[in-house]
Amino acid sequence: MLVLLAGCGNLSSGGVIFGGPTVLVSRENFSLSTETDQNGNTFYIYGYTLALFTLPGSGVGSVVLLDASDNPVDVPFTIPQACPPLNPNPCGPYTRSYQKRVSAPLAPVQVVKYRTVSANGQSKVISLPAPIEIY
Repeated sequence: MLVLLAGCGNLSSGGVIFGGPTVLVSRENFSLSTETDQNGNTFYIYGYTLALFTLPGSGVGSVVLLDASDNPVDVPFTIPQACPPLNPNPCGPYTRSYQKRVSAPLAPVQVVKYRTVSANGQSKVISLPAPIEIY
């Protein structure tokens, strides 16, 4: 699932934020399997990749994925280079892969927005058009 987010010129109550990353976010390669050890204990193994693509004209900075209560759901993604304004496609991806092995099924956490922070420290919270479930 690829989700398009707000445009590159981000307006906030404090004015325009220039140069911060504006991204597409997706969860890719999701897998869920179980395994049982020699003692009969069942484990659930979740695997997935979070991928961020910067839109043409986006600058450098960081992106923090947030849940509905504005809690970070992961450590910030660093976007180290700008995506050229005339680029025909989004830049990236900036990815992070996960594998979690747990003894009980996990409830999904929904990412519903993100905080973009430009290199000069200005920030803005941008809502996703649709939630993305992560585990």
